[in-house]
Amino acid sequence: MEKIVVDIYGADGGPEIVIRGTADAIKKIGIFPVLVGYADLIKKVMTEKGISADAYEIIDTDDFISNNEPATCVFGGRETSSLVLAYNRLKTDDTCVAMISSGNTGAMLVGSICRLGLLPTIKFPALCSALPCAGDKLLTLVDCGAVIDCTALDFVRFAKMGNVFSRCCCGIENPRVGIMSVGREDGKGNALTLEAFKLIKELPLNFVGNLEGSDMVSGYADVIVTDGFSGNILLKNTEATGKKAMEIVSKIAKDYPELAEEINKELFKTFDFNSQGAATFLGTKKIVVKMHGSANENTVLASVEQIIRLQKANFLNEMSKALSN
Repeated sequence: MEKIVVDIYGADGGPEIVIRGTADAIKKIGIFPVLVGYADLIKKVMTEKGISADAYEIIDTDDFISNNEPATCVFGGRETSSLVLAYNRLKTDDTCVAMISSGNTGAMLVGSICRLGLLPTIKFPALCSALPCAGDKLLTLVDCGAVIDCTALDFVRFAKMGNVFSRCCCGIENPRVGIMSVGREDGKGNALTLEAFKLIKELPLNFVGNLEGSDMVSGYADVIVTDGFSGNILLKNTEATGKKAMEIVSKIAKDYPELAEEINKELFKTFDFNSQGAATFLGTKKIVVKMHGSANENTVLASVEQIIRLQKANFLNEMSKALSN
């Protein structure tokens, strides 16, 4: 049976949230998880959720890497931490197809390189999110926080990988790929985006050219290519905008309760990133997904569903083929 490794630590709401979400995935999807964390707590929560002990496996540890620790700590000295144990199991067990964690993003990035390994031609994995903010189809944003200082060749790599992810995860047959810039017109941008524009334009992709900030929600493109610095700002700003909009609607709910409820439903569908799963590291030898710190039970379930979609779409093979061309 294919297994998914789950690091229970890192979520703001505590490890119980991740364990409960994993239990929901066992019930609804039928996965076999390898949970990495404090065994007594895992058993307690699983029993409360009605999950039998033979439906999951535990790697026992109460050691975890906090968000305040340097990313380089995974190189050595933290062999008993949940993240290192999770990566080691993922790498060495052929039946384990993916890993989920809400842990330290930098440590997950370094761990994917030194503990798991990357596909050929990849030096650093990119971090990619599938977002519901751009209409009926999910928007792929790459990079959204992993590779901060990029070259034009990095942008080429992001375009190829984002195209594969959009097809495999979001079900978009011929994704529209664009570069985040300061306007849609050709010739706009800085030296990096101008050079990347020339290179990506030559690829066999559905390239729509430059994009602007409003295209995070416009639906003009299916894949947005940018550096991790700008991408992370775009991601968090869009998420914060959605939360603020829901707060405003809630203030008027007393006077127009039915209208406010309908508006909030639409805003929730558009801006609740947690319900879409997790960010995915692109370029790793196996699937690694990073849940938001504010992850809840639904996030875990959605992350598992995301992994299943990628598996069914032969994601890793498709990624390898795209990177070899």
